[in-house]
Amino acid sequence: MKKLILFTFVFLGLLVTAFVLYVWNQKRTSLKWEDVQVYNADKIPVEPKDFRNDFEEMFNLVKERYVYKDEKHLNLDSIHTVYIQRLDTMQSKVAYSLLIKEFFGNLKCAHADNVSIEEPWFIQGDQIIVIDNRVFVDKPSNFAIKAGLRDKDEIVSVDGVPVNKWVTDKSKYVSASTDAARYLYSAKNILWSYTDSVKRLDVIRQGKPLTLTIHLQSQYIPTKNKEQDVTWKRLSSQIGYIDVRSMVEGVDKQFSEALKSLNNLPYLIVDIRENTGGNSSVGDFIAQHLIKGERTIWNGTKLSPSADAYKGKVIVLEGPVTASAAESFLITMKESGDAIVVGTPSAGDTGGNPRLFKTTYGMYYWIPIGHLFKYSPKGFPLEGKGIKPHYLVPMKVNDFLLGKDTQLSYAEELIRK
Repeated sequence: MKKLILFTFVFLGLLVTAFVLYVWNQKRTSLKWEDVQVYNADKIPVEPKDFRNDFEEMFNLVKERYVYKDEKHLNLDSIHTVYIQRLDTMQSKVAYSLLIKEFFGNLKCAHADNVSIEEPWFIQGDQIIVIDNRVFVDKPSNFAIKAGLRDKDEIVSVDGVPVNKWVTDKSKYVSASTDAARYLYSAKNILWSYTDSVKRLDVIRQGKPLTLTIHLQSQYIPTKNKEQDVTWKRLSSQIGYIDVRSMVEGVDKQFSEALKSLNNLPYLIVDIRENTGGNSSVGDFIAQHLIKGERTIWNGTKLSPSADAYKGKVIVLEGPVTASAAESFLITMKESGDAIVVGTPSAGDTGGNPRLFKTTYGMYYWIPIGHLFKYSPKGFPLEGKGIKPHYLVPMKVNDFLLGKDTQLSYAEELIRK
Protein backbone atom coordinates (compact mmCIF):
# COMPACT_ATOMS: atom_id res chain seq x y z
CA MET A 1 0.00 0.00 0.00
CA LYS A 2 2.80 2.42 0.93
CA LYS A 3 4.55 1.65 -2.35
CA LEU A 4 1.34 2.39 -4.24
CA ILE A 5 0.92 5.73 -2.45
CA LEU A 6 4.58 6.61 -3.07
CA PHE A 7 4.25 5.64 -6.71
CA THR A 8 1.10 7.76 -7.01
CA PHE A 9 2.84 10.82 -5.52
CA VAL A 10 5.85 10.37 -7.79
CA PHE A 11 3.61 9.94 -10.83
CA LEU A 12 1.55 13.02 -9.94
CA GLY A 13 4.77 14.96 -9.35
CA LEU A 14 6.02 14.03 -12.79
CA LEU A 15 2.69 15.03 -14.33
CA VAL A 16 2.76 18.40 -12.58
CA THR A 17 6.39 18.98 -13.66
CA ALA A 18 5.56 18.04 -17.24
CA PHE A 19 2.55 20.38 -17.20
CA VAL A 20 4.59 23.27 -15.78
CA LEU A 21 7.28 22.74 -18.42
CA TYR A 22 4.62 22.57 -21.14
CA VAL A 23 2.96 25.80 -19.97
CA TRP A 24 6.36 27.51 -19.65
CA ASN A 25 7.37 26.41 -23.14
CA GLN A 26 4.03 27.47 -24.64
CA LYS A 27 4.33 30.86 -22.97
CA ARG A 28 7.92 31.16 -24.17
CA THR A 29 7.02 30.37 -27.80
CA SER A 30 3.63 32.10 -28.11
CA LEU A 31 4.75 35.68 -27.68
CA LYS A 32 3.27 38.37 -29.89
CA TRP A 33 4.87 41.51 -31.29
CA GLU A 34 2.76 43.68 -29.00
CA ASP A 35 4.50 41.92 -26.07
CA VAL A 36 7.95 43.10 -27.15
CA GLN A 37 9.72 45.65 -24.96
CA VAL A 38 12.28 47.85 -26.74
CA TYR A 39 15.18 49.61 -25.01
CA ASN A 40 17.95 51.98 -25.94
CA ALA A 41 21.24 50.09 -26.00
CA ASP A 42 22.40 51.80 -22.80
CA LYS A 43 19.14 51.05 -20.95
CA ILE A 44 18.57 47.33 -21.54
CA PRO A 45 17.13 45.46 -18.50
CA VAL A 46 20.19 43.20 -18.12
CA GLU A 47 22.77 44.13 -15.50
CA PRO A 48 26.49 43.40 -16.07
CA LYS A 49 26.46 40.58 -13.52
CA ASP A 50 23.81 38.83 -15.62
CA PHE A 51 25.31 39.36 -19.09
CA ARG A 52 26.72 35.85 -19.26
CA ASN A 53 23.54 34.13 -18.08
CA ASP A 54 21.41 36.16 -20.49
CA PHE A 55 23.69 35.33 -23.40
CA GLU A 56 23.84 31.63 -22.46
CA GLU A 57 20.04 31.48 -22.41
CA MET A 58 19.80 32.96 -25.92
CA PHE A 59 22.67 30.87 -27.25
CA ASN A 60 21.28 27.56 -25.97
CA LEU A 61 17.88 28.16 -27.54
CA VAL A 62 19.46 29.24 -30.82
CA LYS A 63 21.57 26.08 -30.84
CA GLU A 64 18.47 23.99 -30.15
CA ARG A 65 15.89 25.65 -32.40
CA TYR A 66 17.57 27.71 -35.14
CA VAL A 67 16.60 25.84 -38.29
CA TYR A 68 19.32 27.17 -40.60
CA LYS A 69 22.42 26.51 -38.49
CA ASP A 70 23.51 23.65 -40.76
CA GLU A 71 22.66 25.38 -44.06
CA LYS A 72 24.68 28.40 -42.92
CA HIS A 73 27.64 26.15 -41.96
CA LEU A 74 27.83 27.72 -38.50
CA ASN A 75 30.27 26.46 -35.90
CA LEU A 76 28.16 27.57 -32.94
CA ASP A 77 30.48 26.08 -30.33
CA SER A 78 33.40 28.10 -31.68
CA ILE A 79 31.25 31.24 -31.77
CA HIS A 80 30.19 30.56 -28.19
CA THR A 81 33.81 30.29 -26.99
CA VAL A 82 34.74 33.64 -28.54
CA TYR A 83 31.77 35.48 -27.10
CA ILE A 84 32.12 34.03 -23.61
CA GLN A 85 35.71 35.25 -23.51
CA ARG A 86 34.56 38.75 -24.42
CA LEU A 87 31.78 38.67 -21.83
CA ASP A 88 34.07 37.86 -18.91
CA THR A 89 35.32 41.43 -18.59
CA MET A 90 32.36 43.31 -20.04
CA GLN A 91 30.70 45.99 -17.86
CA SER A 92 28.98 48.30 -20.36
CA LYS A 93 25.35 47.79 -21.42
CA VAL A 94 26.11 49.34 -24.80
CA ALA A 95 29.01 46.93 -25.30
CA TYR A 96 26.76 44.00 -24.39
CA SER A 97 24.03 45.26 -26.72
CA LEU A 98 26.51 45.42 -29.58
CA LEU A 99 27.83 41.95 -28.77
CA ILE A 100 24.29 40.57 -28.94
CA LYS A 101 23.60 42.33 -32.26
CA GLU A 102 26.87 40.92 -33.58
CA PHE A 103 25.97 37.43 -32.40
CA PHE A 104 22.66 37.47 -34.25
CA GLY A 105 24.39 38.99 -37.28
CA ASN A 106 26.61 35.90 -37.31
CA LEU A 107 23.51 33.74 -37.82
CA LYS A 108 23.29 35.18 -41.36
CA CYS A 109 19.52 35.44 -41.49
CA ALA A 110 17.32 38.55 -41.61
CA HIS A 111 14.73 36.88 -39.35
CA ALA A 112 17.26 36.10 -36.61
CA ASP A 113 17.76 39.14 -34.41
CA ASN A 114 17.46 40.63 -30.95
CA VAL A 115 14.44 42.93 -31.26
CA SER A 116 14.72 44.57 -27.83
CA ILE A 117 17.78 46.67 -28.66
CA GLU A 118 17.53 49.95 -30.55
CA GLU A 119 19.84 52.87 -31.26
CA PRO A 120 19.39 55.85 -28.89
CA TRP A 121 20.15 58.34 -31.68
CA PHE A 122 18.80 58.49 -35.22
CA ILE A 123 17.33 60.58 -38.02
CA GLN A 124 13.70 59.73 -38.62
CA GLY A 125 12.83 58.38 -42.07
CA ASP A 126 14.31 56.05 -44.66
CA GLN A 127 16.53 58.17 -46.87
CA ILE A 128 19.59 56.11 -47.81
CA ILE A 129 19.99 54.31 -51.14
CA VAL A 130 22.94 52.29 -52.45
CA ILE A 131 23.71 52.31 -56.18
CA ASP A 132 26.80 50.55 -57.48
CA ASN A 133 28.17 50.46 -53.90
CA ARG A 134 27.90 54.25 -53.68
CA VAL A 135 25.73 55.72 -50.93
CA PHE A 136 23.24 58.50 -51.64
CA VAL A 137 20.51 60.44 -49.87
CA ASP A 138 17.18 59.74 -51.57
CA LYS A 139 14.03 61.75 -50.89
CA PRO A 140 15.11 62.84 -47.39
CA SER A 141 12.51 63.28 -44.67
CA ASN A 142 11.83 66.68 -43.18
CA PHE A 143 13.95 65.56 -40.22
CA ALA A 144 16.91 64.77 -42.48
CA ILE A 145 16.54 68.08 -44.32
CA LYS A 146 16.45 69.94 -41.01
CA ALA A 147 19.65 68.11 -40.00
CA GLY A 148 21.36 69.42 -43.13
CA LEU A 149 21.00 66.67 -45.75
CA ARG A 150 19.67 67.23 -49.26
CA ASP A 151 18.28 64.97 -51.97
CA LYS A 152 21.00 63.36 -54.14
CA ASP A 153 23.84 64.07 -51.64
CA GLU A 154 26.48 61.38 -52.04
CA ILE A 155 27.97 60.32 -48.70
CA VAL A 156 31.69 59.65 -49.14
CA SER A 157 32.85 59.34 -45.51
CA VAL A 158 31.37 58.92 -42.03
CA ASP A 159 33.26 60.37 -39.06
CA GLY A 160 36.41 60.46 -41.19
CA VAL A 161 36.11 56.84 -42.36
CA PRO A 162 35.58 56.18 -46.11
CA VAL A 163 31.95 55.20 -46.53
CA ASN A 164 32.60 51.74 -48.02
CA LYS A 165 34.90 50.84 -45.12
CA TRP A 166 32.43 52.25 -42.57
CA VAL A 167 29.54 50.28 -44.05
CA THR A 168 31.58 47.06 -44.23
CA ASP A 169 32.91 47.43 -40.66
CA LYS A 170 29.44 48.05 -39.22
CA SER A 171 27.77 45.29 -41.22
CA LYS A 172 28.66 42.76 -38.50
CA TYR A 173 25.81 44.21 -36.43
CA VAL A 174 23.26 43.63 -39.20
CA SER A 175 20.96 40.63 -39.50
CA ALA A 176 20.70 39.73 -43.18
CA SER A 177 20.57 36.64 -45.38
CA THR A 178 22.73 37.82 -48.30
CA ASP A 179 25.83 39.98 -48.60
CA ALA A 180 24.02 42.52 -50.79
CA ALA A 181 21.22 42.96 -48.25
CA ARG A 182 23.71 43.19 -45.38
CA TYR A 183 25.64 45.98 -47.12
CA LEU A 184 22.44 47.88 -47.92
CA TYR A 185 21.03 47.65 -44.38
CA SER A 186 24.38 48.65 -42.92
CA ALA A 187 24.44 51.72 -45.18
CA LYS A 188 20.93 52.63 -44.06
CA ASN A 189 22.30 52.68 -40.49
CA ILE A 190 24.63 55.60 -41.26
CA LEU A 191 22.05 57.95 -39.77
CA TRP A 192 21.59 55.81 -36.64
CA SER A 193 23.98 55.38 -33.71
CA TYR A 194 24.38 53.31 -30.56
CA THR A 195 27.09 55.56 -29.14
CA ASP A 196 27.12 59.11 -30.55
CA SER A 197 24.54 61.87 -30.92
CA VAL A 198 26.54 63.68 -33.63
CA LYS A 199 27.90 62.42 -36.96
CA ARG A 200 30.27 64.12 -39.33
CA LEU A 201 29.54 63.34 -42.95
CA ASP A 202 31.59 64.28 -45.98
CA VAL A 203 29.26 64.54 -48.96
CA ILE A 204 29.31 65.52 -52.60
CA ARG A 205 26.48 67.95 -53.35
CA GLN A 206 25.96 69.00 -56.94
CA GLY A 207 29.56 68.10 -57.71
CA LYS A 208 31.08 69.99 -54.79
CA PRO A 209 32.55 68.49 -51.56
CA LEU A 210 30.92 69.53 -48.31
CA THR A 211 31.35 68.53 -44.65
CA LEU A 212 28.17 68.27 -42.56
CA THR A 213 27.78 68.02 -38.80
CA ILE A 214 24.59 66.02 -38.31
CA HIS A 215 22.86 66.21 -34.93
CA LEU A 216 20.81 63.06 -34.45
CA GLN A 217 17.40 62.83 -32.80
CA SER A 218 16.88 61.14 -29.46
CA GLN A 219 13.08 60.99 -29.62
CA TYR A 220 10.64 59.82 -32.26
CA ILE A 221 8.28 62.58 -33.36
CA PRO A 222 4.85 61.55 -34.70
CA THR A 223 4.04 62.95 -38.13
CA LYS A 224 0.66 63.88 -39.55
CA ASN A 225 1.22 62.33 -42.96
CA LYS A 226 1.69 58.57 -42.62
CA GLU A 227 3.28 56.94 -45.66
CA GLN A 228 0.76 54.76 -47.47
CA ASP A 229 1.45 51.04 -47.80
CA VAL A 230 -0.13 50.98 -51.26
CA THR A 231 -0.16 53.76 -53.85
CA TRP A 232 -1.15 53.61 -57.50
CA LYS A 233 -1.38 55.64 -60.68
CA ARG A 234 -1.69 55.43 -64.45
CA LEU A 235 1.67 55.75 -66.17
CA SER A 236 -0.06 55.99 -69.54
CA SER A 237 -3.31 55.07 -71.24
CA GLN A 238 -2.01 51.47 -71.38
CA ILE A 239 0.03 50.98 -68.20
CA GLY A 240 -1.04 50.91 -64.55
CA TYR A 241 1.41 51.06 -61.64
CA ILE A 242 0.91 49.84 -58.05
CA ASP A 243 3.59 50.38 -55.40
CA VAL A 244 3.14 47.87 -52.55
CA ARG A 245 5.39 48.76 -49.60
CA SER A 246 4.44 45.99 -47.14
CA MET A 247 2.36 42.86 -46.66
CA VAL A 248 0.79 43.83 -43.35
CA GLU A 249 -2.88 43.62 -42.44
CA GLY A 250 -4.98 45.99 -44.51
CA VAL A 251 -2.72 45.96 -47.56
CA ASP A 252 -5.00 43.40 -49.21
CA LYS A 253 -7.93 45.84 -49.13
CA GLN A 254 -5.76 48.70 -50.36
CA PHE A 255 -4.47 46.54 -53.22
CA SER A 256 -8.04 45.61 -54.19
CA GLU A 257 -8.93 49.28 -54.37
CA ALA A 258 -5.88 50.02 -56.49
CA LEU A 259 -6.53 47.13 -58.85
CA LYS A 260 -10.16 48.12 -59.27
CA SER A 261 -9.11 51.51 -60.59
CA LEU A 262 -6.56 50.01 -63.03
CA ASN A 263 -8.21 46.73 -63.97
CA ASN A 264 -9.21 47.85 -67.44
CA LEU A 265 -5.62 48.57 -68.54
CA PRO A 266 -3.73 45.93 -70.58
CA TYR A 267 -0.47 46.23 -68.59
CA LEU A 268 0.25 46.43 -64.88
CA ILE A 269 3.55 47.07 -63.07
CA VAL A 270 3.61 45.91 -59.43
CA ASP A 271 6.50 47.46 -57.50
CA ILE A 272 7.68 45.56 -54.40
CA ARG A 273 11.23 46.98 -54.31
CA GLU A 274 10.62 48.64 -50.91
CA ASN A 275 8.47 45.82 -49.51
CA THR A 276 10.05 44.21 -46.43
CA GLY A 277 7.18 41.78 -45.91
CA GLY A 278 4.54 41.12 -43.29
CA ASN A 279 1.96 38.35 -43.56
CA SER A 280 2.37 35.78 -46.33
CA SER A 281 -1.42 35.42 -46.59
CA VAL A 282 -1.55 39.04 -47.81
CA GLY A 283 0.96 38.19 -50.52
CA ASP A 284 -1.13 35.16 -51.46
CA PHE A 285 -4.20 37.40 -51.69
CA ILE A 286 -2.40 39.75 -54.09
CA ALA A 287 -1.12 36.80 -56.15
CA GLN A 288 -4.66 35.45 -56.35
CA HIS A 289 -5.65 38.67 -58.12
CA LEU A 290 -2.82 38.39 -60.67
CA ILE A 291 -2.46 34.72 -61.60
CA LYS A 292 -4.17 33.37 -64.74
CA GLY A 293 -5.17 29.90 -63.56
CA GLU A 294 -4.79 27.43 -60.71
CA ARG A 295 -1.17 27.53 -59.53
CA THR A 296 1.06 25.76 -57.04
CA ILE A 297 2.36 28.62 -54.91
CA TRP A 298 5.51 29.18 -52.83
CA ASN A 299 4.45 26.84 -49.97
CA GLY A 300 3.28 23.96 -52.16
CA THR A 301 -0.45 24.62 -51.81
CA LYS A 302 -2.85 25.31 -54.69
CA LEU A 303 -4.23 28.77 -55.42
CA SER A 304 -6.94 29.70 -57.91
CA PRO A 305 -7.46 33.18 -59.36
CA SER A 306 -10.13 35.36 -57.79
CA ALA A 307 -13.31 36.15 -59.69
CA ASP A 308 -12.09 39.71 -60.24
CA ALA A 309 -8.49 38.78 -61.10
CA TYR A 310 -6.52 41.04 -63.43
CA LYS A 311 -6.55 39.80 -67.04
CA GLY A 312 -3.65 41.79 -68.50
CA LYS A 313 0.11 41.29 -68.49
CA VAL A 314 2.04 41.82 -65.23
CA ILE A 315 5.58 43.04 -64.56
CA VAL A 316 6.94 42.85 -60.99
CA LEU A 317 9.81 45.10 -59.85
CA GLU A 318 12.08 43.68 -57.12
CA GLY A 319 15.27 44.64 -55.28
CA PRO A 320 17.46 43.81 -52.25
CA VAL A 321 14.89 45.27 -49.82
CA THR A 322 12.23 42.83 -51.10
CA ALA A 323 11.99 40.32 -48.25
CA SER A 324 9.94 37.88 -46.22
CA ALA A 325 6.28 37.71 -47.31
CA ALA A 326 7.13 39.87 -50.33
CA GLU A 327 9.57 37.18 -51.45
CA SER A 328 6.95 34.47 -50.97
CA PHE A 329 4.68 36.47 -53.28
CA LEU A 330 7.58 36.96 -55.71
CA ILE A 331 8.31 33.22 -55.88
CA THR A 332 4.65 32.53 -56.62
CA MET A 333 4.52 35.09 -59.41
CA LYS A 334 7.83 34.06 -61.00
CA GLU A 335 7.27 30.30 -60.83
CA SER A 336 3.67 30.61 -62.03
CA GLY A 337 4.85 32.22 -65.26
CA ASP A 338 2.20 34.90 -64.81
CA ALA A 339 4.64 37.80 -64.37
CA ILE A 340 7.90 39.12 -65.78
CA VAL A 341 10.31 40.11 -63.01
CA VAL A 342 12.63 43.10 -63.43
CA GLY A 343 15.26 44.54 -61.07
CA THR A 344 17.98 43.05 -58.87
CA PRO A 345 17.93 39.95 -56.61
CA SER A 346 15.79 40.05 -53.47
CA ALA A 347 16.93 39.83 -49.84
CA GLY A 348 16.99 36.02 -49.80
CA ASP A 349 14.80 35.41 -46.75
CA THR A 350 11.17 34.31 -46.92
CA GLY A 351 11.01 34.00 -43.13
CA GLY A 352 11.45 30.35 -42.21
CA ASN A 353 8.59 30.46 -39.70
CA PRO A 354 10.20 32.88 -37.19
CA ARG A 355 9.18 32.77 -33.53
CA LEU A 356 9.61 35.28 -30.73
CA PHE A 357 11.37 34.35 -27.50
CA LYS A 358 12.18 36.18 -24.29
CA THR A 359 15.04 35.63 -21.87
CA THR A 360 14.59 35.52 -18.11
CA TYR A 361 16.16 38.99 -18.00
CA GLY A 362 13.64 40.58 -20.39
CA MET A 363 15.43 40.51 -23.77
CA TYR A 364 13.24 39.65 -26.77
CA TYR A 365 14.60 37.98 -29.88
CA TRP A 366 13.34 35.95 -32.80
CA ILE A 367 14.71 33.11 -34.89
CA PRO A 368 13.30 30.91 -37.67
CA ILE A 369 12.32 27.51 -36.33
CA GLY A 370 11.39 26.12 -39.76
CA HIS A 371 8.58 25.15 -42.11
CA LEU A 372 7.94 21.57 -43.14
CA PHE A 373 9.62 22.58 -46.41
CA LYS A 374 12.78 24.50 -47.31
CA TYR A 375 12.33 24.83 -51.06
CA SER A 376 9.75 26.24 -53.43
CA PRO A 377 7.74 23.88 -55.67
CA LYS A 378 10.39 24.34 -58.39
CA GLY A 379 13.31 23.78 -56.03
CA PHE A 380 14.35 27.33 -55.13
CA PRO A 381 15.74 27.64 -51.57
CA LEU A 382 13.53 29.75 -49.30
CA GLU A 383 16.51 31.10 -47.34
CA GLY A 384 19.94 32.45 -48.14
CA LYS A 385 19.61 33.17 -51.85
CA GLY A 386 18.07 36.20 -53.48
CA ILE A 387 15.43 35.56 -56.14
CA LYS A 388 16.87 36.51 -59.52
CA PRO A 389 14.74 38.58 -61.89
CA HIS A 390 14.09 37.60 -65.50
CA TYR A 391 15.77 40.88 -66.48
CA LEU A 392 18.70 41.94 -64.30
CA VAL A 393 18.54 45.74 -64.27
CA PRO A 394 20.68 47.54 -61.65
CA MET A 395 19.92 51.17 -60.90
CA LYS A 396 22.29 53.61 -62.62
CA VAL A 397 23.95 56.50 -60.80
CA ASN A 398 23.51 58.93 -63.70
CA ASP A 399 19.81 58.08 -63.97
CA PHE A 400 19.36 58.57 -60.22
CA LEU A 401 21.07 61.97 -60.26
CA LEU A 402 18.76 63.04 -63.12
CA GLY A 403 15.68 61.82 -61.25
CA LYS A 404 15.10 58.84 -63.54
CA ASP A 405 14.06 55.40 -62.24
CA THR A 406 16.22 52.98 -64.27
CA GLN A 407 14.20 49.87 -63.44
CA LEU A 408 10.75 51.36 -63.91
CA SER A 409 11.83 52.89 -67.22
CA TYR A 410 13.14 49.50 -68.35
CA ALA A 411 9.79 47.88 -67.48
CA GLU A 412 7.95 50.50 -69.51
CA GLU A 413 10.27 49.89 -72.45
CA LEU A 414 9.61 46.14 -72.24
CA ILE A 415 5.92 46.84 -72.59
CA ARG A 416 6.41 49.11 -75.60
CA LYS A 417 8.52 46.53 -77.49
